[in-house]
This record gives sequence, structure tokens and C-alpha cells, in this order.
Amino acid sequence: MRRLKELLLNLKISKKLMGGYLIATAFPLILVGLYLNISVRDVVVNNAIFEAEANLEKVELQLENAINRVTQASDLVYLDKGIESLLTETYDSNFEVYQAYANYPVFDNFLEFYEEIENIQFFMERSMISNSYFISVDEAIEQTDWYQEAKEKQGRISWLIKEEHWTKERYLTLTRAVYGTENQYLGVVNIYVSMDKLRRMINSEIHDTYIILDNDTIVYASDSEKQFMKPTFLSGFTDEELDQTLLFDDMYEGEDVKINVRRLKPEKSLQNDLQLASIIPLEMLMAQPNQIFLQGYLIIIGVLIVSLIGFRVFIRTFNTRINTLKSAMGRVARGQFNIEPKMVGTDEIGEAYDELYETSQSLQKLIDEVYIHKIKEERWYRQQKESEFKMLSSQINPHFLYNTLEMIRMKALVNKDPDVATLIKKLSKMMRQALERTDRPVALKDELNLIENYLEIQAMRFGDHFSYTIAVDPGLDDYKVFPLLIQPIVENAIVHGLEPKEQRGHLTLTVREQEDDIIIAVTDNGVGMTTKRLLEVRQGLTVTDHLNGRRIGIRNVHQRMMLYYGQDYGLTIESTKNVGTTMTLRLPKRD
Repeated sequence: MRRLKELLLNLKISKKLMGGYLIATAFPLILVGLYLNISVRDVVVNNAIFEAEANLEKVELQLENAINRVTQASDLVYLDKGIESLLTETYDSNFEVYQAYANYPVFDNFLEFYEEIENIQFFMERSMISNSYFISVDEAIEQTDWYQEAKEKQGRISWLIKEEHWTKERYLTLTRAVYGTENQYLGVVNIYVSMDKLRRMINSEIHDTYIILDNDTIVYASDSEKQFMKPTFLSGFTDEELDQTLLFDDMYEGEDVKINVRRLKPEKSLQNDLQLASIIPLEMLMAQPNQIFLQGYLIIIGVLIVSLIGFRVFIRTFNTRINTLKSAMGRVARGQFNIEPKMVGTDEIGEAYDELYETSQSLQKLIDEVYIHKIKEERWYRQQKESEFKMLSSQINPHFLYNTLEMIRMKALVNKDPDVATLIKKLSKMMRQALERTDRPVALKDELNLIENYLEIQAMRFGDHFSYTIAVDPGLDDYKVFPLLIQPIVENAIVHGLEPKEQRGHLTLTVREQEDDIIIAVTDNGVGMTTKRLLEVRQGLTVTDHLNGRRIGIRNVHQRMMLYYGQDYGLTIESTKNVGTTMTLRLPKRD
């Protein structure tokens, strides 16, 4: 540690300044910039994730609404007695069958008013005639898994990926067996969800978004090439985990991504689930934060370069001026007093150079006028004066005053005058406390001790004409206050309030706690002040000069408090003529 201190002291000023610049400016700027950049980047990333989650939630609500409307349409078909009549009616000819199919309006109404529905097809076993809506079940259809499953579920809803019967295009399809009023089997209704509707939902997303059926098949994807494929990014999760909303990091197609998965349970479907997944490439997610990060550091580097160049110019100028001053001092030290009369600049270095020049001229003049022995005589004379000054200082040493007062007190005791001895003792205590005070805050109990000594002296002075009371809330003794903060207030109350009073005077000093403040109140029952005089005194607290220089003590107290504690603290005065005066100090509690 000592070697380090010596090394620092022996460094050139330019190196010290550069080190100070790095420690006080460059390093903090880099650290603060790093912290701010990371914080801003985190905020941007979190906002982007939040926005992506909010958008996905919006798509989820749209998808849920679409699924529910398709389910509602299947309920209407299931409960429609018209379709039962249509399918159980006996027709005389195929033409009557075609005409009955054509006159059934329900499916056309669904396609007109339900934008979520691409098509509806009803598969029936009782007819050999088919059209776009009603399809006769042949042996091939009857053997399909979806048809067998629909019949086995007996009216419960199933969701699957299925080809439309005529176009062979694949759709997310609601499949449901329909029964009549007497529980007779009528057929199976297939409602195909509109891919255009799904496309409008998904394409509003800026990230790859997928609708997945039963964790197994992608129903719709932003990238059409991935449609009807298996979602490999869900392969590592259990059904219990997929029942919850997921947000996780993964590697997908060779890049780091953040995947958000939300589960949707269609109404009245006991076995099927839909998942809505959004895949956000971290590179895309971090593009804006990284750009902000880069811009931030470019700004920091630019500021550092500009400040470093400016600081180097300053150091070079500073070194030049210091070296000029050092060279001139060296010449003066060697007795060469003919230095340049001026240095460029009027700062502290320039002022030091001017003083050096004046000193050199004075020395030159002194050497020219006085002999060497005269200089020696003057040196001896100065030493003698310094000794005399030290002797004079010792004569007024405070300890000398304390000892003198103690000697007087002992004389009073010998002369059997205890009142005088007590008075001198309290005065000695008060002088010691006052003289030993510094500008640093002191404990409240020490300040109150000084006040009590002062009041006891005043009580002895006035006798029965004066009394006092001190009341302090418990727990306030160790709080810090300014030294000599209360004494000028107490003295002012006695001098201006109680001394002019002919009757017995009483002074009350209270110290109490009020929330986070300490309230010190000095109240006297003295002569008080008129309203006009009270206004003058209050105004005098805030000015630097006052009428006849009176009440300087309380003005100093008020202004010291405002400077140290702030504008909310200080001295307030209330007074009534021939009733008394209360001066209140408000200061914050400080340990």
C-alpha cells in the first residue's frame, strides 16, 4: 500500500490526470453504457415477446370463436327436424329426391352466413343419389376410419384432417353422427373449416404460426410447405405439459428460436385438442435490440474518442504551461530573476506565474538594496517576532481562562460564597462547551446541556423574577443538531421578551417528535410584539442585512438551517402584544 502511494505521488501530473480521466470518466461511462444497453435490450426483447404473446392470444381468440361457430352449426344440423324429414321421406322418383335436396336451404344458409365454413357434406346410407351436399355412402366410404369412428361416437364431435369428398382438398373437419328423434341413425355430417378464414388469422402474424391438431398434425401454417406435417418441435413434451401455455427456447431448422404454444380445447370434443404455436427466430427477435446495442456503443465510443482527444489537448496545453512555470521557478531558484513578465492565460497557473514574477522582482529589488548581513538580521528579527507571537498566543489559551475561573471559584468557596462559586462553575462549563464547539453537528442532549447551564445562570441573575421549564420527548437525545442552534433563540426570548417585563417571567423549552421531524419550541410570557413589528422580524429572517443589526442571532440560525436542511426547515415566530412570543425550530431527525 505504501509503495503504491509512493508510486502515485511520483507519477507525472499528466499521467495522474490521464489515470483520473480513465477512472472517473472512461470506465464509468463504459460500465454505465453497458448497463443501459443491456437494460434497454432486455426491455425491447421482453416487449417483443409480450407483443408476440398478445398477438398469438388474439389469434387464439379468433380461432376459438371460429371453432365454436362451426360447433354451433353442427348442433343446428343435429337438432334440425327438417333434415330428418328429408332423409326419412319416401320418394316416388329420383327427380323428387333431387328436388327435395335442392329445396333444403339450411346448408346454403350456413355457407352464406358462416364465413368459417368452407363446405358441409352429409353422408347417408338410405339413398343412392348424391349431390354436392348429400352423399350416398358406398362400401369404400363405409370402410373409412373417420366414418366408422363417427358412428362409434354416436353423436359426439370429432375433429380431424380430412379430404373434401369431391375436390379432394384437405381441411380441418368436424365430423359427427346425426340421429333422429327416435334415435334412428340418419348419417354423418362433415363441416369443413374455411382455409381462407384460417389464412386471414395466421397471415396477420409476422412470425411463423401454426395451428396443430392433437399435437400431431399441422392444420395450417404460415409456410404452406409445412402444412399437414408433424410438428417436430412438440415431440419432447408430455400431454400434461402441452395442456399449459408454453414459452421455451429451442433449435428449429438449424436456428435458435423461441416457441410459444397455447392450447385450445374445442367445445363438446372429448378427445381432440388444438394447439396454436408461434416460432420466433432469436435472430429476428434480437435484431432491433442488437441494433440499439450497437448504436449505443458507437455513441459511447464516439463520446470517448472525442473526450479523449479533448483531454489530450488539455493535458498537452496544461503540461506546456506547467513546464513554463517550472522553468521560471528554476531560474528564480538559481538567482536568475529576469524571467518573462507574462504567461498566456489568466487561470490559476497564470496567476501563480504572475505572483512568481512579482516575487522575483521583489527579490531582485531586495538584493539590490540590502546587504547580506541585513537579510540575516531581518531573518533573526522575524524569528524573534514569531516567538513573541507564540508567547502571546499561550497567554490567551482557553485552558488559562478555565484555570483562572476555577481559581476564582475556589476563592469564592473559601470566602463562603457558594452562589458565586456555583455561578462561576456554570459559566466555566458553558465557556468550555462553547469554545470546544466546531461546525460539526452535535447530539441534542449536549446542546440542551449547554442551554440548561445558560438558563441556570440567568435564573441566578434574575432571582425570583425568572423561571424556566424544559420538556423533552424520550428517545431524542442522540439526534444530531447544529451547535449553538437553540442558545440564540433562548437568549433572544430573555433579552427582548422577559427583561422588559415588570412581572415575573417564565420561559418554556419543549422538544418533541413530529413524524420525521424534530420540533423545538421556545415560549415566553414576555412583552410580545405588535403585528407590525412581528411582520418586520419575520421579513428580517430572510435578508442578509437588517435594521440596526438587531436579532442577528435568530436570523443566522434560520439561514443556517435553510442552507443545511433545505427550504422546508427553519424558524417560525408567533407573537401577541403583552401576551408572549413562541419561536419554533423545525429540523429533520438525523442520527
